[in-house]
Amino acid sequence: MGFMGDDPRGFIISLDLLFAIIPLTIVLGMVSADMGNILYDIEDAVYRSSTDRVAEDTMNTLADTSGDPYNWEQTGTVNIVGLAKYDTSKGKPIPGNIDPNKLALITTTNIQNIIGNNNYGFNITITTPNGTVLNPLLGINAPSNTKDIVRVDKVVLCSKLNSVTSIISQIKYSGQTRTYTVPSFSTSNFTISKYDYYILFVNTGGNANSNATVTINSNTIILNSTSIFTAQNINSTMLQTNSSTPNTVTLNVTTSNIGDSMDFYIVQAPKNTDKNYVNYNNVVPQNCTLTLYLWTT
Repeated sequence: MGFMGDDPRGFIISLDLLFAIIPLTIVLGMVSADMGNILYDIEDAVYRSSTDRVAEDTMNTLADTSGDPYNWEQTGTVNIVGLAKYDTSKGKPIPGNIDPNKLALITTTNIQNIIGNNNYGFNITITTPNGTVLNPLLGINAPSNTKDIVRVDKVVLCSKLNSVTSIISQIKYSGQTRTYTVPSFSTSNFTISKYDYYILFVNTGGNANSNATVTINSNTIILNSTSIFTAQNINSTMLQTNSSTPNTVTLNVTTSNIGDSMDFYIVQAPKNTDKNYVNYNNVVPQNCTLTLYLWTT
């Protein structure tokens, strides 16, 4: 009784405090138990955000820049790889317009250098609207147990072969023979050793068999009815061996019917490419999908 009588109110307060601490202890225990999961989720979100950023940066570098140097596919030396065609007249890349020669020469190591972290796995493909894959798989397939694979898609213009110069949808009919000046293009000892060059002359309209004459650096090539839709090889001795001296091209076309038009291309194809592969469908760019998968290893 003395215990109760000494400080009865303090005893009651202690019981109140005890009853208050019990639920607080339970809550703290639950928070402590979940803290590991919360920290893991935060870390996972931060890491996923980092992977997203790396994937976007890699895609932008590949699709929208020509790399360093911009003509690495012609020199054989590359610091940073990029796939976009380079417009020499404007001195800048053409974003989203893929150079097939760059695509043919790019390696997994080139892309890994852009990513800059060996803890990432990746693969890249380019597919046409009908599902045809234009390039071999770059990178590796993700292991079956891989989590958090980031996918980035970008619509790009791409063709199987590179047209180094062209005039497209030109009206042929003029009532007389007509000469067209074709934009110049560059070659070098290196590109001549790596590529063959072809003329692809596509007539449309009623008078598809009309003849034409192509002059390259004062060298004349006759195109006749057998050359329509069929690529014709350019002898490498006709081409400049120094890239600072452009190849000049003119096209002389005989008179034709009203409504006739033509497409003219000079095509750059890797050595040993089948001549029949150099055709209109493989030269004209089309909308394709560039796809990058990126994941942590």
